[in-house]
Amino acid sequence: MALVEDTAPAVHTIAAHVLDVELSDPVGPLQRTAPDGSTADEAWLLLRLDGEPVGWEVVSLPDGGLPAEELRRLLDERWGDVVRRRRAGGPGFGELHARHLAVAPRASVVLCTRERPEALAACLESLTAQDHPDFAVWVVDNAPVSTATADVVARFAGRLDVRYVVEPRPGLSRARNRALQEPLEGEVVAWIDDDEVADPMWLSELTRALTERPHAAAVSGLVVPAELATRAQVWFEQFGGHSKGRGFTPAEFGPGSGDRQSPLYPLPPFGVGANMAFRTAALRAVGGFDVALGAGTLTHGAEDTRVFTDLLRSGHRTLYHPGAVTRHHHRRDLAGLRRQMEGYGTGLTAFYTSLVVDSPLVLLRLAALAGRAVRDMTSSDSLRVSGLAADFPAELLSANRAGMLRGPGAYLRQRRLDRRAAALPAAGSPTGDDGWRPTRVVHRDLDGGGGPLLDDADAARYGAVLVVARRGARPVGLVPLPLPEALDRATLDAALQRLVEPSAADAPVTAGAALPSVSVVIPTMLERPAGLSRCLRALLDQELPPVEVLVVDNRPGTPDGTSDGDAAGSVPELDDPRVRLLRQPVPGISAARNRGVAEAVGDVVAFTDDDVEADRHWTRALAERFAAEPGVDGLGGLVLPSELETPAQELFEHHSGGAAKVLVAETFRVERPRAWSWHPARYRVLVQRRVDGALRTVRTHSLYQLGTFMGANMAFRAAALRAQGPFDEALGTGTPSRGGEDVDMVVRMLASGRVLGYEPTAITSHAHRRTDAELARQMAGYGTGFTALLTAVVARDPRHLIGLAHAVLTVVRGRLRPRDPGVTTLLEGLPAELRRLRLRGMVSGPRAYLTARSKETS
Repeated sequence: MALVEDTAPAVHTIAAHVLDVELSDPVGPLQRTAPDGSTADEAWLLLRLDGEPVGWEVVSLPDGGLPAEELRRLLDERWGDVVRRRRAGGPGFGELHARHLAVAPRASVVLCTRERPEALAACLESLTAQDHPDFAVWVVDNAPVSTATADVVARFAGRLDVRYVVEPRPGLSRARNRALQEPLEGEVVAWIDDDEVADPMWLSELTRALTERPHAAAVSGLVVPAELATRAQVWFEQFGGHSKGRGFTPAEFGPGSGDRQSPLYPLPPFGVGANMAFRTAALRAVGGFDVALGAGTLTHGAEDTRVFTDLLRSGHRTLYHPGAVTRHHHRRDLAGLRRQMEGYGTGLTAFYTSLVVDSPLVLLRLAALAGRAVRDMTSSDSLRVSGLAADFPAELLSANRAGMLRGPGAYLRQRRLDRRAAALPAAGSPTGDDGWRPTRVVHRDLDGGGGPLLDDADAARYGAVLVVARRGARPVGLVPLPLPEALDRATLDAALQRLVEPSAADAPVTAGAALPSVSVVIPTMLERPAGLSRCLRALLDQELPPVEVLVVDNRPGTPDGTSDGDAAGSVPELDDPRVRLLRQPVPGISAARNRGVAEAVGDVVAFTDDDVEADRHWTRALAERFAAEPGVDGLGGLVLPSELETPAQELFEHHSGGAAKVLVAETFRVERPRAWSWHPARYRVLVQRRVDGALRTVRTHSLYQLGTFMGANMAFRAAALRAQGPFDEALGTGTPSRGGEDVDMVVRMLASGRVLGYEPTAITSHAHRRTDAELARQMAGYGTGFTALLTAVVARDPRHLIGLAHAVLTVVRGRLRPRDPGVTTLLEGLPAELRRLRLRGMVSGPRAYLTARSKETS
């Protein structure tokens, strides 16, 4: 990495050390600096007695550290009575644990995961250290897009009794239910998440709790932080983490415990999905997990809360057993924590909605709890907000409340989406009874021959193939073919022979002509390190290497202005000298793009995203087109799907044009940019193609409808971009407007008389959103961004109101004929629910832009 700018201080400072302290052993001194070089002002001590967790002690660490004598004196003063009482109370934890190990029954452990191989490996490693004598592990790979999970599981095959299962439909509840369909071994099934590691006694303590209380159907353990490196992680623990209100005292819930805890008011929760176990028969008897709840759905969570509530309402008993410990890696940054808090709020009220939908009479009992709920929401000393530090961001509580407002609607929408998906025919399935199956994206060079499209394993998994037919770097066709027909060579050849190949561009670069240098800018929140790593690898392997790659870290950081630098450490490509890492704490992708433009040294500034991989010819294709047509100031390229592994991805690709995408080079210019304000030609774009050496107009459309420019694949001459002015920082993801900054720049350039183009040989592959919840947020954001950008252009130049009136007429006329390629459509190809979300986003766009603009100027 050539340069790191505006990053955290060189000293590796963290929020707090997290340490285990065994009270029955001698204690040593506590130092501010840990062996790994991290330095902290305080330490969170998980106190244990003979291995049993008994409480937290938070101590300040002075410059010289805390001497052993002082620490022992402090622990004796505060915890001496606890130790003495436990010592006098009969058999201790260690003795009871040892007795159980001698008779511990066989059990099953389920670990649901999705494309997090490093975290999965750490979790599985912790399972190899379990002291439980007999258990099997089931890893459920949820909607996989690679073999990464399977590869990790294979590495542990000789060290664990581990089995690998695939659940192709995204969603945590679906993955959990997939495990319940397997022949799980033993009476008990335990669950752990892939972002956790298990204490060595975790599984044996869960099975001990259920063995000692044969009347109980479920148990949940204690979840503690694996680290507290950032303030965001500390704030999460202050808000409750995964164990607020439950403490370190075992508890039992069920018939007769309603005076202590209503089964309909899970605060504190009876259990948490990150650390729980069930009698398998009881879990199956209540129907498993509600697939409209949980991560990967619009509701974001609460599938664990719902299943515990179902058990309690059916007369079962559940346990809380803090002796079973897991360590969870909390989200490290404020933005991630904000989304998590919002998701928790959404999940909570979605949970209540699920109860009412399934049992309407529950509403009467919930009404009786309303007063308590209001007190918990509003009282300053309620469990919900007690223990929060003075620097706890109010925006996190606001996000949590905002999520609560969305929960009921999110649950009902998810149920509708699930019913609609269940009613669809089995796409790509020859038998029609195998459910939805994914489509494999395959690039095939027609000039290079080629073997079979898929190997046997992929052929069995996929229902169709999208063949990207190419002649070298030039795409000539997008051909969807069902399986198994696509495996037949004659069928494949016949389909490819039917292609009407577009003619190659006939304005080649003059031999020996110098190509413009290209700088590539990638805005990122560093939330997708694996995606950023793939993006950078593709850029560093370009046929025409970019002069530089500028990665702009757009995380807002903590209130003291610093950001978590460790996330960048998981992207080794950032160490390449051709890569520069810049900091832009001002939120929003536009601010990040502007920072990149200000630093870029190339003749051309190209933009892409951290969920995109550029074709090896990408920068050359852009540079050659700019060299061949000096009058073109900006280019958009062809964006293809990198995968179509889920229904949400397939739906988005269909909405984005699917196999009908334009594969011919085009040029865009406003018909008469200097015409009178009322004249429609001022707002009409001519789309031209080169025919016999001359540009011919092939269609026209409104200035505001151009759809071939997307932030994932666009480039501009640096001089033109700087002359036009910066991206509008009140538009784009990371702002209330949520989008529109890329199209806004295109509208501004065209309206000023500049010429833009589309170059289909400049190909990028985009990883579309994989889940219904992600797609729903994206569609709503697109709606908000679209009307926000219209508000922006009118705010800058009110004459655009005339242009918009002409655009409305164009849209009305367009409904009477087929849609032209390359033209954006707002609602085409979307199911009713997503259309409603997009329209709702459009309604909020103007206000969102004005709000963002007022923040920008304040």
